[in-house]
Amino acid sequence: MRRRLPSGLSAVSSIAVASTVLAAACAPVVPGGTGGLGAAREGPYAGWQREERQRIGSFSTVQAVAVSRRYVYAASSGGIAIYDRFTERWLPPLTRDLGIADQQVTVMAGDPVEDALWLGVPGGVITYRPLTEHVQRTIVMGVPQVIAFDRSGAGDALVRSAGQWTRVSRAGITTPVNGAPIAAQTLVPRSFEDLLQQFPTLRTQPQLLLRSAAGNRQQANRPLRQFAVISGAASPDRTSEVWLGTDGDGVYQYDPSFLSGKALPYGLLEPGVGALAPAADGVWAAGLGASERRGGLTFATNDLQRWRWIEGTLAVPLTGVRTFAMATRANRAWLGTDRGLIRVRLDGDNDVQSWSNLDGLADARVLAVAPRGEGVWAGTARGLLYVNDTSDTKAPRTRGIGARLLDNLVINALQFTGDTLWVGSDAGLLAIPSPNTAVGGPVSRPLGNDPALRRPVRSLAWSDSVLLALTDDAVLQLAPHGGVEPARVPALDVLQIGRPLRVAIDDRAMWAAGSDGVIMVSRRTGAVRVLRVGGDLPGPALDLVAQRDWLFVGTPQGLMRFRRGADGLVL
Repeated sequence: MRRRLPSGLSAVSSIAVASTVLAAACAPVVPGGTGGLGAAREGPYAGWQREERQRIGSFSTVQAVAVSRRYVYAASSGGIAIYDRFTERWLPPLTRDLGIADQQVTVMAGDPVEDALWLGVPGGVITYRPLTEHVQRTIVMGVPQVIAFDRSGAGDALVRSAGQWTRVSRAGITTPVNGAPIAAQTLVPRSFEDLLQQFPTLRTQPQLLLRSAAGNRQQANRPLRQFAVISGAASPDRTSEVWLGTDGDGVYQYDPSFLSGKALPYGLLEPGVGALAPAADGVWAAGLGASERRGGLTFATNDLQRWRWIEGTLAVPLTGVRTFAMATRANRAWLGTDRGLIRVRLDGDNDVQSWSNLDGLADARVLAVAPRGEGVWAGTARGLLYVNDTSDTKAPRTRGIGARLLDNLVINALQFTGDTLWVGSDAGLLAIPSPNTAVGGPVSRPLGNDPALRRPVRSLAWSDSVLLALTDDAVLQLAPHGGVEPARVPALDVLQIGRPLRVAIDDRAMWAAGSDGVIMVSRRTGAVRVLRVGGDLPGPALDLVAQRDWLFVGTPQGLMRFRRGADGLVL
């Protein structure tokens, strides 16, 4: 009997099952043949190496788990995450970009003989070997329901589909099996139902498992909720090691001897990235509000090995919040969202405060933020204002809201260069020298004859002595301190990226991102490179963060990380 799981998953009662669809971008395969993800891959992602380009989705809800001798496989809406138990490191996940087949996975089993993952899909069985990034597809009749392994010989897989058993060798050769395999010679990985029977505490008292992950949800200002254990698999070589998946808190390593669990967060807290902000050793990502389960901030180190999730509080829930802009300063992250201005402390307290139009914001839609001193300048859909941190203000009635400028004007972007606040608005580019947090300051326009300076400015970016302004038809380069006429950057042809959304710059390169992709130019060599949606990106580029070795791109389908070369462009 089959039951339906969320996101197009299916389950078979006796086997741990797998994730959502994984699209085909691998080398073509033939019956019983092989195809690799590395050298022979064809399609839009041909030529990419796994470490050079990664896409990370949400893995907070883990719908199936499988374990081989070395690896743990966790299936979710973001694909299949792979954890190396020996080195305690995450490998690049199997996602729609690097996937295997655009079909539903019905069975997932870890290989007890070698470090491989076996997946059953309608009409076939797919084997993936992480060490070599090798994909092998074998055609079988019907829909696989059970994957077991022969204890004798080479440990071939035994697949039950269409009411019969088929032997699948490790080279992909199939042989029909008469009758059912002999139980004494067959190894069937323990299912999640088997684990629940062996360890009933997982069903009756899951809080004992989650007690070791104190986390922010156990603080007084966090919602008191427990995440159910919905999937699991046992290690084939360690009786005291069980791996479990939850319905919102990721993967846990469970020790049944001591009834304790260790949380291993990986991936985004919620699907999609609305805004990014740099960190000293990584990047912060805020969501699009697409999840009804959890919402908040995700931190990832540059090597994508350490992850941290911060969700909202009882007073300021972040579930369903769409973030337009984010900036960090000291231990605070300031978020411009569709529900006002939000401040999140990034220290151990993880306190969350918010300001809305009920507190005096000109509009609840905050499109840009620029931290300064003990507060932040916020650009809304109806003007610009300064908000002092409420913990430092002595005027509780105003909740720290000070100067208000440019009323009823859409503010799309803010950027400080020294003491000058540059404002990208629907009326063009504006500047406020040394703005006073109490009364604002004089608003001026930069000198220049280019009509683009008076058209809507969508994004601003600054590095060393260059300020970039993104409009609907051009990228302008300005000298913030004057003396140089604003000039267009012809290499950044925004017509190639659809609707312009973001611009970025550092000492080596410049980028413009939009609904159709990302265009970049090296400041050292003048070389130009374009990343296109459908070929290099899974969706619109909503935000960019450039680190020394990596370029992070936020998309509605997840977080993309590209390796940068010596010229600053992606490889």
